[in-house]
Amino acid sequence: MGIKLLEENLINQIAAGEVIERPASVVKELVENAIDAGSTRINVKIAGGGLEMIEVEDNGCGIPVEDIEMALQRHATSKITLPEDLFRISTMGFRGEALPSIASIARFDIYSRQRDETGVELHAEGGNEISRRPYAGAEGTRIVVRELFYNTPARKKFIKSPVGEQTHIYDTVSRLALSRPDISFMFASEKKLYFKTPGSGMLRDALIAINGKDFADRFIDFQVGGDKYSVAGLLSKPEFRRQNRKNQIFFVNQRLIKSPMLNRAVDEGYRGLLLAREYPGVIIYLTVNYNDVDINVHPQKSEVRFRDESEVFRVVSHAIRDAVNGLAYTMGEAAWGDKIAETEAVFQPEIYPEKSRPYLLPPRAFEQTFTFDFPRRESRTETISPQPGGEVTLSGDQGAYRLIGQCFNAYLLVETEDKLWLIDQHAAHERIMYNRLRSQIASAAVAAQLLAFPLGLDLSVAQMDRLEANRDIFEAIGLHFDILGPDSIAIRSAPPSIQGQESELLLEILEMIGDNQHPDIHDEAICMMACKQAVKANQLLSRAEMEKLISELLQTEDYLHCPHGRPTFMEISRSD
Repeated sequence: MGIKLLEENLINQIAAGEVIERPASVVKELVENAIDAGSTRINVKIAGGGLEMIEVEDNGCGIPVEDIEMALQRHATSKITLPEDLFRISTMGFRGEALPSIASIARFDIYSRQRDETGVELHAEGGNEISRRPYAGAEGTRIVVRELFYNTPARKKFIKSPVGEQTHIYDTVSRLALSRPDISFMFASEKKLYFKTPGSGMLRDALIAINGKDFADRFIDFQVGGDKYSVAGLLSKPEFRRQNRKNQIFFVNQRLIKSPMLNRAVDEGYRGLLLAREYPGVIIYLTVNYNDVDINVHPQKSEVRFRDESEVFRVVSHAIRDAVNGLAYTMGEAAWGDKIAETEAVFQPEIYPEKSRPYLLPPRAFEQTFTFDFPRRESRTETISPQPGGEVTLSGDQGAYRLIGQCFNAYLLVETEDKLWLIDQHAAHERIMYNRLRSQIASAAVAAQLLAFPLGLDLSVAQMDRLEANRDIFEAIGLHFDILGPDSIAIRSAPPSIQGQESELLLEILEMIGDNQHPDIHDEAICMMACKQAVKANQLLSRAEMEKLISELLQTEDYLHCPHGRPTFMEISRSD
């Protein structure tokens, strides 16, 4: 087959495959164009998860009538002219690919008018103009995209459900709204308003409008200026911890980006305050000289390349560390250096005296032992009991085990004839609590007690939707609440073992539901509750508590791993 030039419309559809992955990609491109137009108000409406309809309306400068046709041609843009412009880009868009790519795979309508001018209304299908007429509407631009992927059915097959696509669009619009708190953003789906930011210029105001006041109250403001870089935004307090990085949001020169390097900088900034595989929430604005960052490295402009990544890492991690370390002092917690010292203390094998314990375990942290069958261990029958001389011995084919003590306030050390066991106290107790909760839920025996004072929470509209749709999950784990209004609830009862963590657990489960990443939401909620109830690293245990933990672990089904799949212990042989 000979080589030939492709038709323009086919070229646009190929480009759309790179730029437009899903409905949320359309929303991102259209909103970024609205931002570049100098808008102070941007409204986003969708139907059918964006597959049926996407509408983005702004009050920006509008498109000149004479340029409207060119707007649907590839590489037609008002934002760059010269090659060197690529290295000093200050706008969100610059390639001139978004509108023609979108128009080539949808039914596309655009309405635009500049101030003191007659506007234009253009309709296109599959990238081909159908009609054009004068437009006398409001100043600004309104773009309506219908039947996305109608002419590319192979692409449409890979799109998730409308509910899942709506979640992606919600996340996209909310992050873009956080990128520009000086612009009022509105998001609605199926004619239901989900949020409207005030456009006050205050990041906290935008976060409250999107996620609710209780969520925003878990963050502190910070700002650090410098000659080359400035860093500002919101950082979560140390008690806010999640199992993923969804709440880590980065903007470089107000552009939403993804950056593994900045994720690592956050980890470094919080080092010593969170457990392994626990992540804080951050909203970070990084301002750099346009010559020191290249944004033209990804089709969707979601990644950037810094001229000096190591310096950016240092600036961001130090800014976070200083801000959170100061928070530790104001909250009456240990200073940063003390927390580092705790995790790096030299292990002493002596058993810690009871009087040295800084705090006791939560009530009912260790309860009666549950016994299970062990299909993988039919040849072993084990019993555990305290022995004279400080030993804890298990009878079985492995010989005697001796509890040495606790290391780094995080691991239990158990010695055998030729091996050393390092038991992760959090992972081990998490497995115990998970199995216990599943058993209690199966028999409808989860303990819950009325709170002395109902705990009020302000939620976003999206969170309220998830809460009402999954009330049975919360009640199954003992969280009972009353709905007080369209965006507020009161938790009236909860398990006593999560005292002080009721609202945090509820918010974390709501985030997990919104992720649409877990096939079994009910089981993941149990995992989260088990994690909240389990003893933590840096928590000093008495000898009796250590013995109880080992005893219950060895009598627990699937004791080799915690519910998230992490090993509960590690073996070191004498030869190692």
